[in-house]
Amino acid sequence: MKEILSNLNIVGGGLIGAALAYSLSKLGNNIVVLEQKPKFDHKKFLDKRTTAISEGTKNFLEEISIWNEIKYHVEPIKKIQIIDRNQSNKIYFDNQRRNSNLGYIVKNEFILDALYKKLQKQRNVKIFNNVSVKDIFYEGSRIVTKQNNFTVNSNLLLASDGKNSSIRKILRTPIYSKDYKKKAIVINFYHSKSHQNTAYEFFFKNGPLAILPMQKNKNSFQSSIVWTNTNEFINSLISLDDNKIMSIINEKIKGSIGELKKIITKQTFPLSAHLNSKFFENRIIYIGDSAHSFHPIAGQGWNLGMQDVESLYNLVKKYNSLGIELGDEIFCKEFQKNNFFKAYRLYQITDKVDSVFKLDNAIFNHARFSTINLIEKSKKLKNKISDFAMGVN
Repeated sequence: MKEILSNLNIVGGGLIGAALAYSLSKLGNNIVVLEQKPKFDHKKFLDKRTTAISEGTKNFLEEISIWNEIKYHVEPIKKIQIIDRNQSNKIYFDNQRRNSNLGYIVKNEFILDALYKKLQKQRNVKIFNNVSVKDIFYEGSRIVTKQNNFTVNSNLLLASDGKNSSIRKILRTPIYSKDYKKKAIVINFYHSKSHQNTAYEFFFKNGPLAILPMQKNKNSFQSSIVWTNTNEFINSLISLDDNKIMSIINEKIKGSIGELKKIITKQTFPLSAHLNSKFFENRIIYIGDSAHSFHPIAGQGWNLGMQDVESLYNLVKKYNSLGIELGDEIFCKEFQKNNFFKAYRLYQITDKVDSVFKLDNAIFNHARFSTINLIEKSKKLKNKISDFAMGVN
């Protein structure tokens, strides 16, 4: 059986895995990427979902020379409105004090296209598609993954293979998970009025409805909705014709972006969250969704995954500069120390915020109204919240 030697073996070549491979390749490492899906082809890529990029992630993408490749496809978020139940109870965020945006919305396909174009030029990166890891074993201080007809022998395995990580299952790394027993529907659509670079989040009893501003398409205003609700409601909604869906959403968003005119794409996914008990095993580090996933209420899941990538990038740079071999127990524990608490904190915040906004009785409604009113009147609190969301705190 053919054996391939590498410094780093990355399992999973999605948004996080591709960013990880490209950033670490810039540090001179020999890298193998194992991806279950076929080779990325922008023309055949059917996933039209969008990603919210925080200011902190944008800064890192600039550092690794990716931002210039995608910046022409992004739509900046300059304002955010949080609305609880009715239009009178809301918080308004902007970022004039920092003279920067609150975030950016871009289609996943443009991020992947930029990353893979860069990766194709990196001689120290080998990408294998349509492969899956069958087994993991150790040879001295090396870790080996076995595929159908070849093995990869490396110093360190980086698992970026998503929420249902095959690496995590092979290693039986324990996780804490929560099934919200709900679904989210994601709809890209055209609408009648300019979004004015404003993102909206409406909080209803059964879950939030977020509107994310997208770039114009042929002079048509465009946005994306992520709406969380019960399984029964989302299943019934997706079964309706587009005109009926638009009518229901128009009633909910109260003309904030005019009226929906045409649905471009729509898809649903189940809502769950998880947190690994730890982010490493022997010569293995979990990155992104293979380590953690969250309720989408804050829209920060991908950005925290990119913080994992940046943290590992800085750690590898540090070890390379000292001439120390990557992947030993000290290396893995340092990554854990730098990243576990951030994920635990976001897990708790998103879960608890979802719980609070679902409560619907006189006492909690009054408490929420008072809290929102307090935040809206406090520049200090609003600045702290916006800094957290931007990933710059």
